[in-house]
Amino acid sequence: MRLAWNIAAAMANSVVLVLINLIALPFYLRFLGMEAYGLIGFYTTLQAVLQVLDLGLAPTVSREIAHGAETEQQRRSASLLRTLGLIYAGVAVAIATIVVLIAPWIGAHWLQAKALPESVVAQAVMLMGVNLACRWPISLYQGALIGAHRLARAAATSMTVNICAAITTIAVLAWGMRSIRAFFVVQAGFGLLQVIVLRVLAHNAVGERDAPYDFGDLRRVWHFSAWMSGIATTSLVFTQLDKVLLSRLIDLGSFGHYMLAVLLVSGLSVLTVPTFNVIFPKFTTLHARGDIASLATFYSDTSRIFAVAVFALALALALHVEAIVTLWTARPDVALQVAPLVALLVVGSALNAVMNFPYALQLAFGRPRIPFAINISLLVLALPTIVWLARHYGAIGGALSWALLGNVYLFVGTIVTGRRVASFAGIGWLARDILVPLAIVLMPALLGLWVTRDAILPPWAETMVAMLAACVGVAVGASYSPFARRQVLIFLRRYMRLCPN
Repeated sequence: MRLAWNIAAAMANSVVLVLINLIALPFYLRFLGMEAYGLIGFYTTLQAVLQVLDLGLAPTVSREIAHGAETEQQRRSASLLRTLGLIYAGVAVAIATIVVLIAPWIGAHWLQAKALPESVVAQAVMLMGVNLACRWPISLYQGALIGAHRLARAAATSMTVNICAAITTIAVLAWGMRSIRAFFVVQAGFGLLQVIVLRVLAHNAVGERDAPYDFGDLRRVWHFSAWMSGIATTSLVFTQLDKVLLSRLIDLGSFGHYMLAVLLVSGLSVLTVPTFNVIFPKFTTLHARGDIASLATFYSDTSRIFAVAVFALALALALHVEAIVTLWTARPDVALQVAPLVALLVVGSALNAVMNFPYALQLAFGRPRIPFAINISLLVLALPTIVWLARHYGAIGGALSWALLGNVYLFVGTIVTGRRVASFAGIGWLARDILVPLAIVLMPALLGLWVTRDAILPPWAETMVAMLAACVGVAVGASYSPFARRQVLIFLRRYMRLCPN
């Protein structure tokens, strides 16, 4: 019951966060302009890049708390959480200081603004540093709640705070100060509020509130954490390199278009983030018990359900992107610029999404060296690929590199996981639990494309067709999962007992 509740809560949180971003974007474009939105995009990239300073501690504490609950070592987990809280506070201060100091250089030499004054850009970057510091400990306390299987509490906090933040930000921009600086000030305040609430919830979930600080205990988790830090660093370089390069190589307006496409594709996180937050502690628990048979079954069933959902959503975006963007922004000119970017980015993002399963399995088995080695290998290929394509084709080149590298990661990661971690996660898993669901959802997606191409439909109508095709794909594809079939049969039996006539 708790597993299903956690999945539902985490999924609801992701849906709400994506909807907030999608609904708020037209207001930001109206009140701030495309260059200012480019600054918001740069902030998002900077936030992702600075995650290397996490040193792998957030996923480490999640794994430690999940393992501690299974082995009855909660007090040690509570002590680790309190100790890491102090470390995160120190890192937050360091982040704010560093970003504030280099902000003038970024405004003058890195970001290529045309309409915004250099001083405004520099001040906005300074406020980015303050915002990052206020939000920095969020990942630690969310990781603690994930490890304690308390995703519902983390999700409720995230949804409440982010909805209030979006409403307040739009209100300030509409009736108060229309400035990118006002945007970051409001966001920083709500970020700090979220940290405070999550901290209380995390300590309550772990218990043992009188557990002492123990910096010596960090040595116990340092080995796993160090590898996680390496994974985080290489992953961030791999996922953010295109954005970092494009922020330097193209003008701020074009970069705003690229980040707008990234935002739309981030809708896949509605499925990816909550699924990982559920499967990772579950994989860890089953591995700690030594129940490999149940782990293999759970791995296969959840992979099939996830693949059906993520591919259905990805195909809806890729095949109907121009209509969706036009309906979303009410700007056909923006849709023309963004459509090819979204179509390419969504391919790479969908393939990376399904690789969360091998990645979570590698971590649950305590094999962080494997994803680190995979990331290093991908970077060797990614760096020249992204640089060459970005230099020759600009934004389109960056999106194309993401699609190509996603395919490489899918096959290389699957082969390595099957050979080095668990045989049930190898090529057979890829064919049976990933490619078959893709083939299933592809049929209604192509039918939807044929309908919209054969008839000239307004954007809202084409979007509805895309959504209907995705829903049909999910409904048909879900029947491929034994777990989904069992749940449907249970529901039907209960319904028949309640309605005998």
